[in-house]
Amino acid sequence: MSADPEYAGYIDALVREHRELGAFLRGIDLSRAEDVVQLREAVDELHHHIAKEEDGLFPASLTALSGDEWDRSMAAWRVAGLRTW
Repeated sequence: MSADPEYAGYIDALVREHRELGAFLRGIDLSRAEDVVQLREAVDELHHHIAKEEDGLFPASLTALSGDEWDRSMAAWRVAGLRTW
C-alpha cells in the first residue's frame, strides 16, 4: 500500500512514528523525572497511533490489497514479529 499515492503519506507518517517511538524507548532512563513525563506523553501518542492503524490503515487494507499482497504482508509481519521477540 505504501507504493500507492493514495496511502503513501499516511503510511510514511505511521512508519516515522514507529521509528521515533523505538528510538525514544531505546534511550529512556526511568530514573529521570523528565523521561517519566515523556513516557506518559508517548503512551498517549501511542493510543492515537494505534487508532490510526486500527481505524484507518487496517480497514483500507481490506479493499486495497489483493490475495497475493495479503500473503506477502502476513509473511512480512511474521518475520518482523520474530525479530522483535
